[in-house]
Amino acid sequence: MVAATVLLIGSAPVAQAQGVRTPNPNAPRLVVGTFRSSDKKLSVQASEELRSRLSADIPFRSLTVISSADYKQVVEQSGYPYDEALTSGDLASLAKLLRTDEFLEGMVEKTATGFLINARLVLTRDGDLSQPLPPAEGDKLARAASVLSKSLQDARKQLESEKKCNMLGRENKPAEAITAARAGVAAYPQATLARLCELQVRVGFKQSPDSIIAIALDIIKVDPKSKIALGAAADAYKAKGDQDKNTEMLVALLATDPTNTRLLDDVVNALASAGKSEMAKPIIAQAIKDNPGDVRLMKLGFLIYLATKDIANGTALGEEMVKIDTSAADTTFFIKMIGAYETDTAFQKAADVAARGVAKFPTNITLLSALGSEQLKTGQQQQAIVTFRKILAIDPKAPSVRMLIARTFDELKMADSALAALRDAKAAAEDGQAVGGYALSIGNRLFKVGQEALNKAQQSKSSEDYAAAIAANEQVLPWVIFADETVTSPESRNQAKFLRGVATFQISVAAVSDAPKTKSCELAKLAQEHIAVAQVNLPAGGRFAPDAVSQLMPIIPQIMTGAESMVKAYCKP
Repeated sequence: MVAATVLLIGSAPVAQAQGVRTPNPNAPRLVVGTFRSSDKKLSVQASEELRSRLSADIPFRSLTVISSADYKQVVEQSGYPYDEALTSGDLASLAKLLRTDEFLEGMVEKTATGFLINARLVLTRDGDLSQPLPPAEGDKLARAASVLSKSLQDARKQLESEKKCNMLGRENKPAEAITAARAGVAAYPQATLARLCELQVRVGFKQSPDSIIAIALDIIKVDPKSKIALGAAADAYKAKGDQDKNTEMLVALLATDPTNTRLLDDVVNALASAGKSEMAKPIIAQAIKDNPGDVRLMKLGFLIYLATKDIANGTALGEEMVKIDTSAADTTFFIKMIGAYETDTAFQKAADVAARGVAKFPTNITLLSALGSEQLKTGQQQQAIVTFRKILAIDPKAPSVRMLIARTFDELKMADSALAALRDAKAAAEDGQAVGGYALSIGNRLFKVGQEALNKAQQSKSSEDYAAAIAANEQVLPWVIFADETVTSPESRNQAKFLRGVATFQISVAAVSDAPKTKSCELAKLAQEHIAVAQVNLPAGGRFAPDAVSQLMPIIPQIMTGAESMVKAYCKP
């Protein structure tokens, strides 16, 4: 920026340099910057030619043009070469410090037939308020400058109306302001400055999106790079719900200034929010390439890549980002990385990232939960149980964690530990239906094993198989009894009772079938005890297993009689 140095210079040299031609103190002031060109000599010649032409063509009382001598003195004392064009931002700062109302910037090139100058008039108060001027061509530089001078004078015909529009807008007179703006357009049909004032009035007074779009598009026809018009059109299309047009305007807006990282943020975020992340990806990728090491852009790119399911590039960028700035590795970073690897079914990588997150944030329950989940997916059940217990140590009321522990013990075939975990869940007042329902599902699974064991024993008639059938069905009972005591749904409770009834029935059948072989008092009593339980619980299945109930209930008296006889015969006093 030239601002700090220019402040030291002030405006005294400018006034002195005008000599006897004292400018009208009330006249607007204009500074012409050195034109951009690959030929520095041509840059200086074209700029000086235009300054001279404007001073000759426009009366001093109407416009004060900063002379080439004054411009040269200012830029050189500010540390800039006179023969190089300033950036738009630096030229705007120079214009403000020289108290000029307008500045002109552009570029000049040598053509096959002469010279071509492309320029735009900019209002110093806001660098985005600009008027493109028609290309100025001439076989000689002086002729091109003369054409440009005429174009500038024509374009400036709108300025009085533009000022009036702004004044009326500030006075809360939108209708009058718009009328003034249109007078400026009438004076110069290609006017963008007057139209920009109308646009800003309509936006400021929250007029209809259609009216805003209409004037914005008129501006864009003349100046496709108008940031104000493109931004207003994008917002208006968004208000109308036209997402495609909104996106089109946003991308065009970014193209006007691709190095503006703040604008880049706005555009990329807007595209992502609109579900247009694929369109945002090449934009952010280029920005990251152009600005290596910019963590803010990397973070934005990280989010965009993940949103577009580009897991490889997203995770790689994320890792690079946190190497540059370790503070970027916050809980959100770890959670998103875990989710990305999850999406890619790279569960071990997800587990590794989760472990890093927990190491950095050891009391973060979300990360601990993610770590436990990934440990389960990678077959690390014992480690997962340790992780889940850490969660409970931090928050004893953490929901569903005890259920996860129970499920994990069940996967490890550690039935006693699994049931103990469910009892803990019940004691912690977790959802009874969920806790009891899970126990019921295990009971049902074990019941099928017991049923198969009994079928095998009845075919083999082996005492060993009958013992196995009794043991298998006995494993069902703690689960269904706990389920019966825990579930809140009457239907689930009836299912638990029914399973208890069938399991005890099968124990009785196995015991009463095998007892005569050895005249076992123990088996006889076992049959007698369990058939009584079966008689009480089997009817609970009447609604959902009527065939089974109707088949088994008539057999119960026979087993009861047989068991009673055996007890009398085998169990001596």
